[in-house]
Amino acid sequence: MFDAVKRNYIKILFPLTAFCLCLSLYHNYTVIPMPDSNNGNDLCIIGKDRLFVNKDNEQNLSRQWWEWACLLEKEWDKGAEYSCKDIKLIGNYKICFDEPYKPSPPCLVYSFGIDNDFRFDDAMAEIGCEVFSFDPSMGVEDHQRSERVRFLNLGIATFDSDNFMPLMDGYTLNSKKTWKIRTLSSIKKMLGHEKRALDILKIDVETYEWEIMKDLVKNGSLQSVKQLTLEWHIFANEPMRTEFPNMYGTYMNLKKIGFQQFYSSYWARYHTFQYFNSQEDNSLVNTQFKL
Repeated sequence: MFDAVKRNYIKILFPLTAFCLCLSLYHNYTVIPMPDSNNGNDLCIIGKDRLFVNKDNEQNLSRQWWEWACLLEKEWDKGAEYSCKDIKLIGNYKICFDEPYKPSPPCLVYSFGIDNDFRFDDAMAEIGCEVFSFDPSMGVEDHQRSERVRFLNLGIATFDSDNFMPLMDGYTLNSKKTWKIRTLSSIKKMLGHEKRALDILKIDVETYEWEIMKDLVKNGSLQSVKQLTLEWHIFANEPMRTEFPNMYGTYMNLKKIGFQQFYSSYWARYHTFQYFNSQEDNSLVNTQFKL
């Protein structure tokens, strides 16, 4: 009886073992391997084949956090979606001077994120635009910088607060412990610009742009913005990696509501598990602009 049981056990075990072996071999030869986290190589290069898996479903939640960042860079690297014939470097940002996007007096410009560098703001004022510069991180009170440039110790956000506590880093060392922040619609109302178009909205706010842009796309505030120029930031420690799918979705939704890039250039890209960093200058026009 024992021999009979043993033979039956072997009959079951052998096919099962063979099946598992075949399954393992199939997996090794057909599944795209994950990048080696210890070799320090560029994730976007050694994992590039993974980016095309389920590419028709780009909200596939099985993607790794770094894949979403690589997909974002892939979008930025596509080049101009709108072919601007007259691009000018204004201060340190690229602006399109094609009609109907050309900023002409009495143009209105909001510039968020200054860090004591007013090159863009001053240059737009020289064109004849009315410029409002915003930065709560500088530790500088509201003042009239020049005839056409007004500085406000105020930040842009997804909600209104007089006591916002920012993440303390190298950009906030000189600021107060709490900031005054407002939504874009609250700022326009405060300044009496509710019925005016924004010729240029510039945003350089060190990773806060992701949540802000997500909110602006959702609430329709960008409808009356002709041009958008901003810096996208992905630092090693922020935003949280769980937010990367939403970040990709925000950029794709920006395109869906009519924004087309005419300029994009990166100035920092590091794609390793040990250190992941991506920073992009991006300028877009609103092809569906309406006041």
